[in-house]
Amino acid sequence: MTDELREELLKFEAAVQAAKPILGRYNDEVDATPHLKTLLVLGFMSQVIEHHEAMLVLITEGMTSSAFALARSIFEGMYRGLWIDRAATEAEIEHFIKKDKIQISISTMAKEIDKAYGSGNSFDDLKKREWNALNSYTHNGMLQLGRRFTERELAYTDAQRAEIMSAVTKCVLMLIALFLSRRGFVHECSEVEKLISSCGPMSEGRQLSG
Repeated sequence: MTDELREELLKFEAAVQAAKPILGRYNDEVDATPHLKTLLVLGFMSQVIEHHEAMLVLITEGMTSSAFALARSIFEGMYRGLWIDRAATEAEIEHFIKKDKIQISISTMAKEIDKAYGSGNSFDDLKKREWNALNSYTHNGMLQLGRRFTERELAYTDAQRAEIMSAVTKCVLMLIALFLSRRGFVHECSEVEKLISSCGPMSEGRQLSG
């Protein structure tokens, strides 16, 4: 691993670790038993944070393919968390809890999130740019197989490793920021948004398949 990549990974790790105590202020200030919806979103956040930490370990240990396979779960966790928190109906949430199924597609979910959060087409555009590549990495598609070997090593570049970690870090932080904003923690949301900015601009046309 080059020093440049190591510095990038440390930056992404530091951003998520810095967000944890900010999110903790919500738990410290809320005395009432959380609503079931809130518990679900907190569960999504806990899971994507763990996946993020696992990706960093895997890349550091040279298991890049396994790291890339986790990226879709982080994207999906962000979408599901945002959708449950603001866009899903009570009936849809109940169906998810009882049947462990969400009946709408990820494309529909992205559109409903954009509408609920007033985010233009941001989440829909993100889905269109990255989802096919993420599926390929998770389901042993050609993006995984095509990078599996060169003559001596896995054919992943440092730029690709940094790009995917940048993308998933922003997903984790975006879920935390909008969770806090929805509950009136405006200052805390602003702090997390600054952490997002520290990870670089959101990708505009640069695909994970590049």
